[in-house]
Amino acid sequence: MSAAERIARERDFHNQRFVENNATRESPTRRFYDAIAYGFEEFRARVTQLSRGHCVLEYGCGDEIMAFDLAHTARQVTGIDISDVAIQQAQAVASERNLPNVKFVVDNAEDMRFADRSVDVVIGAGIIHHLDIPKSLQELRRVLRDGGVAIFAEPLGHNPALNWFRNRTPELRTPDEHPLLVRDLRQMTRAFKSSRVTFFGLISPVLGLMSPTVNPKSWVTQFVWSLDRALCRIPLLRRYAWYCYFELRA
Repeated sequence: MSAAERIARERDFHNQRFVENNATRESPTRRFYDAIAYGFEEFRARVTQLSRGHCVLEYGCGDEIMAFDLAHTARQVTGIDISDVAIQQAQAVASERNLPNVKFVVDNAEDMRFADRSVDVVIGAGIIHHLDIPKSLQELRRVLRDGGVAIFAEPLGHNPALNWFRNRTPELRTPDEHPLLVRDLRQMTRAFKSSRVTFFGLISPVLGLMSPTVNPKSWVTQFVWSLDRALCRIPLLRRYAWYCYFELRA
């Protein structure tokens, strides 16, 4: 399959997804994302810290848009996505909220229309594993200014239990998705001057099996999250986590 065909398939899948009722689509797996929420909270806090006062590109903004949260602290935020439906919806919200420093445009993450060295920070969640990694790395290096940083949260592909679930729920994802492997992380870190990777969601997804709702304030949740953090620091275990977030410094 050519790159153009792959991109078109991704666009069509996500256009359909954004037209449909997202709440209904997400309900079967929402509890498991809640079970690893501490990692996403840490990721978003770091995004906010890095973006303050800077020109930010949200790479593959989709419907989990971070740009709105950064509107009052970043200098400028531009969100891109291959889905024109997602961009129309996002732009409508930005206009409704009167956010003049936030805009959204349809663009191909592997061949962006941004000028060289035009952004300070690139952010994204669940986007890299949809892309051709070498092409996306080339584009990220091209648009980032010297000293700029890219920060992403992405799913990993080493856990047999997670892969079993993925194989049995193909309707929840595109056929071109490829959760990241350790070799992908190494490829990304080698492409930049410095990097940092944080893993999360090794044992905490079990909280989603224990209850249809996850109470982040309960002692059980807090205990499991603390244990999850500790286990995800062990090199031989952390690759089996569900997610990681990583910073790449240009």
